[in-house]
Amino acid sequence: GAINRGIGSSCPEHHLYYYSRMVRPLAPKVLVYAPGLGNGTGFGYTPQEMFDLAQRVVLYALSDFPEMKVYICGLPARYNKPEALEYGQWLRQFAEETPNCTYLDIAGYAPLQDKTLLCPDGVHFNAEGYRVYGEFFREVLKEDLRK
Repeated sequence: GAINRGIGSSCPEHHLYYYSRMVRPLAPKVLVYAPGLGNGTGFGYTPQEMFDLAQRVVLYALSDFPEMKVYICGLPARYNKPEALEYGQWLRQFAEETPNCTYLDIAGYAPLQDKTLLCPDGVHFNAEGYRVYGEFFREVLKEDLRK
């Protein structure tokens, strides 16, 4: 089965801080990691600092669980400012260069580009958006979920 350990209003520093409590005890075979830019800039982090922290989360997981598969989520298409696009490229390159990692192109998944799937804030998914988002992950992870 799958366990959602998402933390709302968080950034990679929080993920790193809580890693030993939220990931390590589960000894997961698969980790889906979405180190978005989200609130990191609000906490004063630069995209480079957030990327450095996100890499550490993944590397800690792979150090603890060398056979684990890691799926690193790219940013949704609505994050289209230059620093977000650059951050997304860093995530993609890191996933491509790191053993057992796969980059998930959220922005390239056409059904998620429908703006009616967003709350009025234009950032967060509404209930239907999360349903479609879930379909994306069920499809990508179908082989891993069967194990």
